[in-house]
Amino acid sequence: MSLVRERTGKGHFNQIKDILALKTKGGRCGISDYYWYGLYRNDLKGRGAEDFLGWRLKEEFNRALNPRIAVLPAWDKVVFLVLASAAGLPVVPVRACFHRSATIYPGLGKHLRDIEASAGFLRDPSIYPLFGKPAYSQQGFGSVSMTGYDPDTDRISHLDGSTLSVPDFTIRLERTVDARFHRPECGYLFQDAISAASEIQALTGWPAISGVRVVCLNSPEEGVRLIRAIWKIAVPPNHIDNFDFGANGNMLANIDLTSGEISRVIGQRWPKARYLREHPITGKLLEGFHLPGWDRILNACRDGGAVFPLMRIQHWDFALTEQGPLILELNDIGGTIFLQLHGRGLLTEKTRAFLKRHADRIAHPWVASL
Repeated sequence: MSLVRERTGKGHFNQIKDILALKTKGGRCGISDYYWYGLYRNDLKGRGAEDFLGWRLKEEFNRALNPRIAVLPAWDKVVFLVLASAAGLPVVPVRACFHRSATIYPGLGKHLRDIEASAGFLRDPSIYPLFGKPAYSQQGFGSVSMTGYDPDTDRISHLDGSTLSVPDFTIRLERTVDARFHRPECGYLFQDAISAASEIQALTGWPAISGVRVVCLNSPEEGVRLIRAIWKIAVPPNHIDNFDFGANGNMLANIDLTSGEISRVIGQRWPKARYLREHPITGKLLEGFHLPGWDRILNACRDGGAVFPLMRIQHWDFALTEQGPLILELNDIGGTIFLQLHGRGLLTEKTRAFLKRHADRIAHPWVASL
C-alpha cells in the first residue's frame, strides 16, 4: 500500500475503498488481484477494473464453459494428437510414443510398449535432438529437451547442459514426477526437436521454443472469436517458457490480435515487474516485432474450433518454427492471471455476454451476477 501511494499518490484509505468496491464488479477480484494487475491505475484499458477476473474464478471461469465430458483432448495429449492429426491441424510431428496399449494410432510414430523398448530407442544416437513430454502433465512437469546421447556413459544430455542416465530417465515413464500434475499411465511422447523460427532466434538469442498462448471463445452460432494472445518468451537456461511470475527470468509479451504485433513486454512479478522495450540478452527491440506466421495461427484456431466444438473456451499453445506455427497443445483450465498482466481484463462486455449465453449457469450461479 505504501509503495502504491509512493508511485501514484493514492492513499491507503482510497486503496481500501477500491478493493472493497471490487466485490461488486462480478470478477471477484481481491487484494492480490488489485496489486498484481495494477487496478489502482487510471490507464487501464476497456472498462478498467470491472473487466478483470480474480484468481479465485480461474477454474470456475473455464469449467463454466467447458463441460467435463468434452475436455479429455485438452488433458491427454495422445487423444489430442490423434484427433488433431486426423483433422489436419498443424501439430508437432511425433517420433515415438510410450504406451501400454496393444496398438496406437500410426501418426504417433514408433510404438514403445515397455521400458526395454523405450531404453533401446533412447540409446540410438541418430534420434537426437528430441523433445520428450508426458501425455498427461501440466506446467511442463516431466518434459525435457534432449540434445544427444553418450554411449560411453549411457547418459542423455539436455539443452540446459545437464545429463541423465537412460535408466533414470525411463523411471519417469512409469513413476510420476509430481503427483499433482503428472499421470504416467497415460504414456509419454517423443517429438521432433523443433527449432524456433530464424526471426525468433535472432530476437531472443536462444533456440528454446517461446510459445504463443491464444485464447478463443467458440460456439456454433458465432464461430471462433479470439479474446487474448500472449507470447511467453523463454530466456536461457530455461527450455520451457512458463512465466511463473517471472521467477525464472522468462518474459510475457502482449500480442495484437489482428496483426500479431508485440506491443508491451513485462518481466518478473509485482512489485518488481518491469516493462522491457529491448531483449535483455540480445538488445534487440521487442516492441513492434511482428510474430511470423500470424495469419496461419488465426486459421488454425478457427479450424480447431470445429474439431473440438463442445469446448466453448479454448487455450491454444503454438510454437513458431521454421516450418511455420505448430500446435503444441490445447488447454482446458488455462491460466488467467498472466493473460491480464498487460492492463486489459478478460471479463469484457462481450465475454460476459458469451458466458451468460453458453455457461452452465446451474452449476455456476456466479455467472448470473455478471
